[in-house]
Amino acid sequence: MALERIYVCTSKNSKLYRVYLLQTGDAEKSGIYEHFEGDLIPKKSYEAEMDELSGTALIEDIPYYLELEKVNEDSYLFGFKEVIGNLLNNQTQNVIQFSKFGKLAGEVNNFDEDEGIKFIIAQDESSLYFLAISNNSVIKNKPVLSISITDNTTVVNVPKGIQLPPAVTARLDRSSKFLYVYDVNRFENMLTLNENRKAKSQAVITKFVQGEYTISTSNFKFVGLEQEAVKQKLFSSARAVRRLSKYTEPESSYSIHQIKQAVNRLDNELRVEFDEANNIIKVTPETAKTFVGIINNIIVERLISGDVEIII
Repeated sequence: MALERIYVCTSKNSKLYRVYLLQTGDAEKSGIYEHFEGDLIPKKSYEAEMDELSGTALIEDIPYYLELEKVNEDSYLFGFKEVIGNLLNNQTQNVIQFSKFGKLAGEVNNFDEDEGIKFIIAQDESSLYFLAISNNSVIKNKPVLSISITDNTTVVNVPKGIQLPPAVTARLDRSSKFLYVYDVNRFENMLTLNENRKAKSQAVITKFVQGEYTISTSNFKFVGLEQEAVKQKLFSSARAVRRLSKYTEPESSYSIHQIKQAVNRLDNELRVEFDEANNIIKVTPETAKTFVGIINNIIVERLISGDVEIII
């Protein structure tokens, strides 16, 4: 397989920003592919066994696939869809430019302030391969994919560059537009989701507080989420914040009877209080993690499977 192009995608202000083309020769492209080929082959062979994106897949960090063209504006993937859509439609005209003289010789000169590289995109005739870059991947004096100070190539032996990731995070089939996410956590990191999860989580909590979001087929509301102690309990858990930030109202809900059955199988200190006369569920700091489990249907699903452990 031969790579056709290599791109880098940047972020700015906690959002994906632009895609830049890297001018690379055939030998460099071959070297890049060989670097991640060993990781890609077994992952591609597993694609037929992957499940389509669902709430459970998002919450439990299970590899998934989805049709990119079906991603809507409410999805956490919408910004990614826009950036990659521009690339697929040949609307990416940016090429990294470098300073040739003075103290900034060799530095990228067409990045905005606070713009940084988030991931590499390797393109062949059928796919786009996404390789997430860690925050400390810009290194010196090591054998890496190096950034050139010339106009014609970006892979030369200079003591500065980006460490080429050995693992493929996701693959997009260019024909079907199906996206296969192999490593959910790394994929979300490269989309800068970690940088704005708390704000998204707060927005979800606010909608529950205001009654815009409800639970069960009886539309029960939660009370207690406005308490500072409850919010502190939620935001102290990285897992809870991640799950809240991904929340979308489920297409179908369990009945309040099923939810109560599930909750009653938990330890007493984890049980939320149901007020059926007023269609409300009361949340305390001690039961905050149960709230997260309920809204994502985790408790009820585990009741059905016989496993009611809650891990937040």
